[in-house]
Amino acid sequence: MILPQVDYWPVVIEAILRSYFSELWTTCVLQNKDFDYPWRAKINLNAFLQINPTSLNESFSKDIYNYTQQDIREQSNGIYYDNWTKKYVAAIENTFCEGFVVFQDDIPTFAETFGKASVYSKWRSQRNKFLLVYTKENVKASLFNNHILKNSANILVIESEYKNSSKFAIKTNKFVGPLQENPEHLLPLAVFDAEKIIFEPHVDFSSIDKLQNLQGRQLIVGAFDYRPFVVVDFERQPQYLDHALDNPRHAVHIDGTEMHIVLIFCQIYNCTIEVDTTEREEWGVMFPNYTATGLMGMTIDGKVHMVMGAMYLWELAYQSMDCTHYLGRSGVTCLVPAPKRIASWTLILKPFQNSLWLLLFGYLIFETFILYLARQFEEHWRVQRVHRKTWKSSIWFAFVSSTKLLVSQSSKFVINSNTLRAILCTCYMADMILTGTYGGGLAAVLTQPALQEVADSVERLYSHNLSWTASSYVFITSIDNRHNPDSTTFDPIMERLVSNFFISSIDQMRSLAKTENIGFALEKMQYGHFGNIKFLSPESLSRLKLMVDDIYHQYTVAMVPRLWAYLPNYNQLILTWHASGLSKYWEWKIAADYLNSREQDQVATSMFSKLDRGAEKLNLENFAGIMILWIFGIAMSIVVFIGEWVVHAIQRKWKERM
Repeated sequence: MILPQVDYWPVVIEAILRSYFSELWTTCVLQNKDFDYPWRAKINLNAFLQINPTSLNESFSKDIYNYTQQDIREQSNGIYYDNWTKKYVAAIENTFCEGFVVFQDDIPTFAETFGKASVYSKWRSQRNKFLLVYTKENVKASLFNNHILKNSANILVIESEYKNSSKFAIKTNKFVGPLQENPEHLLPLAVFDAEKIIFEPHVDFSSIDKLQNLQGRQLIVGAFDYRPFVVVDFERQPQYLDHALDNPRHAVHIDGTEMHIVLIFCQIYNCTIEVDTTEREEWGVMFPNYTATGLMGMTIDGKVHMVMGAMYLWELAYQSMDCTHYLGRSGVTCLVPAPKRIASWTLILKPFQNSLWLLLFGYLIFETFILYLARQFEEHWRVQRVHRKTWKSSIWFAFVSSTKLLVSQSSKFVINSNTLRAILCTCYMADMILTGTYGGGLAAVLTQPALQEVADSVERLYSHNLSWTASSYVFITSIDNRHNPDSTTFDPIMERLVSNFFISSIDQMRSLAKTENIGFALEKMQYGHFGNIKFLSPESLSRLKLMVDDIYHQYTVAMVPRLWAYLPNYNQLILTWHASGLSKYWEWKIAADYLNSREQDQVATSMFSKLDRGAEKLNLENFAGIMILWIFGIAMSIVVFIGEWVVHAIQRKWKERM
């Protein structure tokens, strides 16, 4: 009697899934016609991704998921992908697939397609695991010459000689070691005996962690000199391998407040640091179609494993890449033109505010009116009608008396009324107080420098409508909503600041800082140091002032490719770094080693030094306002004298004719 053929594949797959995939959100299985067994019903998996290559287009009509919104989103960004990628994107975004089971000849297609889908999907996971299943007898081509096996640490492979085998070789990719030593090479872990349901030797798959010792595997960092965040120096030691073609020595020294974490990471996990300094002066620009220029473009293209240098969590960059935990706080602020002394002819008006000047003029008008009434009607019952004062003489008396009292001058008028004497005495005391107050204020104004209002805050930068510049567009990426159709917020202050921003090279900024009335963007770090100050010179520092607040601030991160295997360990190191206080220590240490401390101090103190310079010696400029007033008075006196002389001459000739 012929016994029925026993199928052991469900046994080995179930054993692997239960021990290695149990903690994942969802495990998706790519069905294959040669491995279509009822074992799927026995394992509690959250989702099955059923894609049949021969009827892929027909399967969309049977899906309950509506792909229309997904298609519209990607096509609006200029992305057009095949149906395989469409399936994976939907599975990752909506079922949160973290584990994948793939069979036989579908492995190369899956590896290529999953790499794209993991980028296009909004949702991402840091713990993806892969189970690749195949038999040697049906292998048509190389299954494992792909990106996933080289760069993923969580891969298990089930291999058998024949389809009806009862023993299966369990393997994993090597991953560790230099990239030249083929990290995709498969290493045996155990043999699974499906009849006995045991692993020989016993292995705990959940304890496999290849990231604890990378055995010299390279970590390639894209960098350009942006101190103190990233320091690139071609003279200092120690030096690391540089992949840049324009560096004939292919050696460079790197350090910095953010780069130092990379150095510590490779000390702990035994990896080899290599650098690519091809992009010397630009972070890069992201585009909606998941492409980029500069350092970020090198990351997306797979040329480097990590880039950093005061990089904020930009939305477009996050769509295409992963990012680490925050490395530090950085604020964008400005050096703006320092305040100038107020035009000296206005100094005589500065002791009183505008409201007090209005009150003073109102008081003089009231005083003149009271003196007029008292003069006009003084003791009218005792004065003969012929000796009574006219209203014109009373007005003249009131005006002249109030003006002379204000400047402490005597009057030639004879006062006979006690009432008028009492009013004049009261007015004289009030005028003495006003005159003394004004004199004290004027003395302070003349000896203390009076400075113009400077655009040293966000509100003043907005009200002064001051233009400002930086070396890259990324300085306003976080606040520029002009090209974001999804933005529902409108801030008029930020809109104007964005419109007043323009890009200049470092050489242009160095020249503009010496003469132009514009602002210059700086990076203000968490513990008080400043980046992006290459354009400064002693001449420009003397005419610039630091703003009192930041235009905006964000937390800096490092950008890495999607599915970067080291990301969980790197994030844990960052948290430990901050908790231990090393972030503060290394900012001060890097600033002391690589920055000009005198220049840093000058930038920091410029916020206050221009506003507190103490008393100054009096000179002609201090009295320009008084001199202008005196010249105006003399000129008016001459004009009045000439006018009186002309009128007198005309009247005399008129009398001679009469």
